[in-house]
Amino acid sequence: MKKIRLLLEYKCYPLWIYDENGELLDNDLVDELRSEKEIVEKLMEIQRVHDSLFIDDSITFEYKGFAEDSIRASYIEKIENVLILLKEKLGERYIIENDIAI
Repeated sequence: MKKIRLLLEYKCYPLWIYDENGELLDNDLVDELRSEKEIVEKLMEIQRVHDSLFIDDSITFEYKGFAEDSIRASYIEKIENVLILLKEKLGERYIIENDIAI
């Protein structure tokens, strides 16, 4: 069975798609989700927030983190919600893994 990992890397799409042998196929949205506007928007927001946690200019690249614990908690909730949606839509066709550590 193919696998999808929810994984955050700076400036990368948060879905990583693997074949049955564990080989990386793509870092993108799977075709089955292209019409799922809610999931697409949530994934984009998760990645946007993740990218905003870093300082990236011509001099510095470093993690700055969340300004407040409440913002961090809300972000974790968004990740959990999108994970539920992914499992509902793809759980029979893909193994879904959450590899986000915050």
